[in-house]
Amino acid sequence: MFFLTFIAAALAAPPSAAALQSAWNQHSASMIAHGVHPLSPELEDFVAVANGAVAKRRIAEDGPDRAMGMLWTPVARPVLWVAVLDDIHDTVVNSLHEQRLGRTEDGRKVLYQRLDLPWPAQDRQWVIEIWNNLALERDTNGAVWERPWDLGDPARMPTPDGKALWLPMTNGSWLLLDVAGGTLMAYSARTTIGGAIPDELVTRWAMATLDEMMEHIVERSRSIPAHYDRHHDPVLGGDNQPIKAFAKPTNSQAQ
Repeated sequence: MFFLTFIAAALAAPPSAAALQSAWNQHSASMIAHGVHPLSPELEDFVAVANGAVAKRRIAEDGPDRAMGMLWTPVARPVLWVAVLDDIHDTVVNSLHEQRLGRTEDGRKVLYQRLDLPWPAQDRQWVIEIWNNLALERDTNGAVWERPWDLGDPARMPTPDGKALWLPMTNGSWLLLDVAGGTLMAYSARTTIGGAIPDELVTRWAMATLDEMMEHIVERSRSIPAHYDRHHDPVLGGDNQPIKAFAKPTNSQAQ
């Protein structure tokens, strides 16, 4: 039954721009007050999403701009959340290498990441901490899940790349909101990679790749109901509660 529902949902059209904006505005005060990286999409963003596109916007901040992307998908929020967090089985960026450095029971995760850059640019490396924004989840009565990240302590990586430069700054978040039987997903990131590469070039690259990255997550979510079964390590939702398995094991899995 779950798979029939999942397939039927995949044919659903996005809600209207007014419905999307109304759903967002219901929680905008909480997102501004408690969001780690608050976003303020405009009407034209909701119009783009209602037309089935990825809305993209540059948000001016001190230093580099923040790149924001937003889309609506009929995929249920728990399925989409697992598609985002279960990154050990997925490579969103081919030139990005990851090593998990730690994970806690409350959902906080520490990662070492290294980005391969074409010669003559030096590769970049960094440590990030990722967590669930429980303050926002509680203030919206569970309606909004945010998964932010920020730079962590480089000393957490025992064997860094001696030739790669350490990233001066990066932060961002995934934000998921239940809307019209599907999920309104927003992503933002802001990065300075240092060296001779200007911030403007990095922001333009981030803006140019938003569509591909977010559509990749939606595409990957199609395999999540079968992948995330009772044998899978539990993934914590934005409320820090384990998301229940989606698929029942086959006879061969049960043996």
